[in-house]
Amino acid sequence: GDPPFTAATAKQLANVLKYGSLPLSFEASEAQTVSATLGLTSLRAGLVAGAIGLILVLLYSLLYYRVLGLLTALSLGASGAMVFAILVILGRQINYTLDLAGIAGLIIGIGTTADSFVVFFERIKDEIREGRSFRSAVPRGWVRARKTIVSGNAVTFLAAAVLYALAVGQVRGFAFTLGLTTVLDIVVVFLVTWPLVYLASKSPTLAKPAYNGLGAVQQVARERRASAQVKTGRG
Repeated sequence: GDPPFTAATAKQLANVLKYGSLPLSFEASEAQTVSATLGLTSLRAGLVAGAIGLILVLLYSLLYYRVLGLLTALSLGASGAMVFAILVILGRQINYTLDLAGIAGLIIGIGTTADSFVVFFERIKDEIREGRSFRSAVPRGWVRARKTIVSGNAVTFLAAAVLYALAVGQVRGFAFTLGLTTVLDIVVVFLVTWPLVYLASKSPTLAKPAYNGLGAVQQVARERRASAQVKTGRG
């Protein structure tokens, strides 16, 4: 008759069904328990890093662009408030939680937003170098800058969308916050930064180089005009 079905054969059969036809078994060689506070510490470190990055961006903007830097601070504040409100709503509605990868996306988003401001302000400087006043340079600079801003943010958003669609886990959190801040960058630049800078250009006080930090650029424009007049006189 058939051989007796012993405990040993039962174990062997179980291993075959579990691991395949090879008589192999697996044992844990090492186990490590991670405290729950480790993740909290990393999250706090990420938030601190983001805050430091934001402060550095604001300081640079204030020192280099002066009044325009102050408008940058207001715009970043508006963007931060929008991001916070959206994350709170998502947390209440779908239990969304911000992880370390998500914080990394937010930090990079701050850099993207600041880059949009720099593009706008540098276009204004280009217009002033060509001899225009601060008041007339702002709308012309905006027309030139907005195309670059939209194109750059569109590329970033598409990259974030593809990453979110193809990735899993924490990488999706990074892609989500990066895409969110990119969209809000467009909103803030068009609805906050541009109107504020336009209003500032109408102010006689803010048109002074001591306030807008454009004295060096205006000096270049004056030197170019003087040089052109000299050449015209010689001709």
